[in-house]
Amino acid sequence: MKIKKLICFINIFLFCILLSTANTFAVEGAKGIIKERMDKFKESKQLMKKINVGLQNDNFKVIEESAQMLLLWSKEMPKFFPKGSDISPSEASSDIWLNPEGFNEAIKNFELASLDLINQSNTNDRDKTINAFRNLAGTCKGCHQKFRN
Repeated sequence: MKIKKLICFINIFLFCILLSTANTFAVEGAKGIIKERMDKFKESKQLMKKINVGLQNDNFKVIEESAQMLLLWSKEMPKFFPKGSDISPSEASSDIWLNPEGFNEAIKNFELASLDLINQSNTNDRDKTINAFRNLAGTCKGCHQKFRN
């Protein structure tokens, strides 16, 4: 069981590293709402890393606080995607504006997964909290696959 949890942590850590590498190169040269959006996603990535460390240390308070910040981000995220903000260096796909229902659904999934992580972290149940974090990370990955170039 410990090996399974270790593999889970390693996978989540590698996912976060992958996100950070891609964003580092893209932020250079960004301006206006695109830069603001990229900065918000960098903050989001840092919060995911913080949650991962919280899981390793059973620090449910840090997990809950970080998930609260992600929940707030989910609610303000749509305003960071005005029409025409898919120009370089943005990695936003034009599918965001071609399929707004799908994009809004992806954001809603992120919101619900953030809320679930908050709720699970309040139980202090490690396994349930890990599963909620996996689900949250999955919403990020799913959205990036559909709506990120």
